[in-house]
Amino acid sequence: MKSSAVTIKELSSISGYSISTVSKALNNKHEISKATRDTIKTLAKQYNYVPNSYAVSLRMQKTGSIAVILPKVTESCYNYSLCYLQKSAEKLGYRILFYQSFNSNTKELNYIKSLSDGSIDGIIIISSEAREKSQYSEENSFPIEFLNISSNQPLEEIKQLSHKSLLNVLEG
Repeated sequence: MKSSAVTIKELSSISGYSISTVSKALNNKHEISKATRDTIKTLAKQYNYVPNSYAVSLRMQKTGSIAVILPKVTESCYNYSLCYLQKSAEKLGYRILFYQSFNSNTKELNYIKSLSDGSIDGIIIISSEAREKSQYSEENSFPIEFLNISSNQPLEEIKQLSHKSLLNVLEG
């Protein structure tokens, strides 16, 4: 099924410019004249052009995604943390992908392994138990942050710890 948005290749065909020129125009490269950039951007808007997020993340070496692994989203302390992490991440231009481990270390390790494909910029593992980094010692190309919270902690403290964990992951 074809989406209504066009690709750079299709925009190139529609505009009569090369794929390279279209790409440079869409990325505001000054080697392309302002008139050409404006023409291509107008066509891109008219034809609903949306940049391929996978191609952009390859070029930038940044996905804009943070994974959060938590025991159960139905536990209030965990869903509060997840909610705060998502709001904070979005303000910083990131999206959150969340996974439930149901208190299984094996699931956590499997998620980490499957996420090692370059699809994320970091992982936050939320738990009520202290975790040993050595458990997760595989060389990963992304940071892993451990966030220890419990249901008896005040919401403000959970918020502060969540914020600190997000910043730590983003700093790498």
